Amino acid sequence: MITDVTRTCQSPSFTTAGLLSALESAWAAIRARNPEVPDAVLIVGSGSPAKGTQSLKWGHYATLRWQSGEQRLPEVLVSGEGLSRTPAEVFTTLLHEATHGLADTRGIQDTSRQGRWHNEKFATLAAELGLSARKDDKLGYSPCTLTDQAAAAYADTISTLAAALRAYRHPEPTGVGKRRTNNNNGVTAECACPRKIRLSVTVFQDGGPIVCAACNAAFLPEDVDRDTYPHPTFGPACGHGDDQADTAPADDVSEDPMVFYDPTGERYGIPTYPFKFAPDGYATRRQLHAKNLRPGGQSVAAQLMWRKGKRVAYLYRIDLALPKRTATAAQLTALDKANRARRTCPACGHLRPYIIPRRTGACLDCTSEVTQ
Repeated sequence: MITDVTRTCQSPSFTTAGLLSALESAWAAIRARNPEVPDAVLIVGSGSPAKGTQSLKWGHYATLRWQSGEQRLPEVLVSGEGLSRTPAEVFTTLLHEATHGLADTRGIQDTSRQGRWHNEKFATLAAELGLSARKDDKLGYSPCTLTDQAAAAYADTISTLAAALRAYRHPEPTGVGKRRTNNNNGVTAECACPRKIRLSVTVFQDGGPIVCAACNAAFLPEDVDRDTYPHPTFGPACGHGDDQADTAPADDVSEDPMVFYDPTGERYGIPTYPFKFAPDGYATRRQLHAKNLRPGGQSVAAQLMWRKGKRVAYLYRIDLALPKRTATAAQLTALDKANRARRTCPACGHLRPYIIPRRTGACLDCTSEVTQ
């Protein structure tokens, strides 16, 4: 007897409430077996890339994005484009984001490169939740599959989810046109801020690390693993005036600083505070640096805003910060050896106080066009 029909003999229509209810039930089933996975706000949104060269996003986990009374809740997004996959694959995405939630609860940095690179710690946590992770050259251990044991344990949950997957979102058109087949600048590198610079392959390979003064991290391309990069980063981090202990600019005195008081993030998207009004437990990058700490891959928790909104300083949770990495003796020795090689003239063999110009391949004393 067929019971899954309406009074007009049609299949039940799709409802957003039914879809979200099934996703929330699946998340609750994951938390029932793994109590350390935090409660979260589940949403369905766009996973379409901004550029045609990028891939679709199946989901994301963002810590402390929602405010419910006195409680801060993380956000778990499931992309509408990803709902066209099988129910087991959609549930795998939920387990993937639950792995990030487990890492967030335990204070483990499981990603880097603005959340794109998934390290071995993520793979270990994913195995704990029933996923098998494989390593990708660009994403690390992000690709995951559901193990047979997990598929059997969550069989009822996946069946319930399958009944709700009656619609999916079409990807956004990214445009079809003539694309450049070359890149004159060679390499696009990012730091941990993130900020981007473009430089030639030769400069990146032979010139040593280029370090960002704001986050004290080297500018690296996407295909270079920051965790295994051989060169250390060094130099004091510059906060670009983000230290809330500094003196506020004179033109801030005339404005009401409380216009930037938005602890729930309703107006500015994230919790926002006026200059010198940051609550305890938060610190800027410069203040973390003074405590020998680093953000450790965590998302921005709040921000300071002053000078009519033109100046912004991001705040991070101190309890989620990690100790700063220090260069080992072997790394310092290797860096000193590389610098000496760059300052040694191949022609005369003398060690110079400057880097030998690549244009001439010799020191200034050995270059005929300079001495003549």
